[in-house]
Amino acid sequence: MTGPKRSVRDPSRIPERVAHGSMVALLFVAAACGGTSDQAEAELPPLLSEEQLGEGWVSSDPGDVALLPGSVAPPCPFEGAIPDVDVIAADSVEFGDEARQLGINHTVVGLNDAATAQAVLGTWETMDCTDSDAIQRPVGDLPDGVFGVELDTIDSEFTQTVLVGVDGSTMSFLVVTGEGDVVVEITQQLAPLI
Repeated sequence: MTGPKRSVRDPSRIPERVAHGSMVALLFVAAACGGTSDQAEAELPPLLSEEQLGEGWVSSDPGDVALLPGSVAPPCPFEGAIPDVDVIAADSVEFGDEARQLGINHTVVGLNDAATAQAVLGTWETMDCTDSDAIQRPVGDLPDGVFGVELDTIDSEFTQTVLVGVDGSTMSFLVVTGEGDVVVEITQQLAPLI
């Protein structure tokens, strides 16, 4: 069974730098305050690197991730109670491939405990973006323990995927933005690395 057909892309909606125009990435990494502690930062899982991504990708520093509950919250309503989140440490990196108009954001966070990380994962697994301007689809062919969703903008070819992985009290978020099926393909290729 195939999903809904995508409509013609409106060029006026293409961000000049997709890596910095990510709607979901901006929800949990754009920060006016916050930062990382040196001790906790050392305990975070490693971020992706240009070497892992291959030719054409250029990394940049998106700035500090806010050490706030909103930094790990899904962009759409979800089922259940709001978890009692305490973000201990966070770090982030962005990558852009200008030739293909693709962007990647990888953010890792340390939470107060493993139960909180599982509760946050549950909010992503049950979020419902029905009333948004994007069609929500699951991303398949992912490793065990990694949740993935695609948010495909209804009136354009712009699409975005989000992967969420949990390892104890740490979480890893991978956001890929761009146009067409290549976004999902890249997401599936990178899933084992987060």
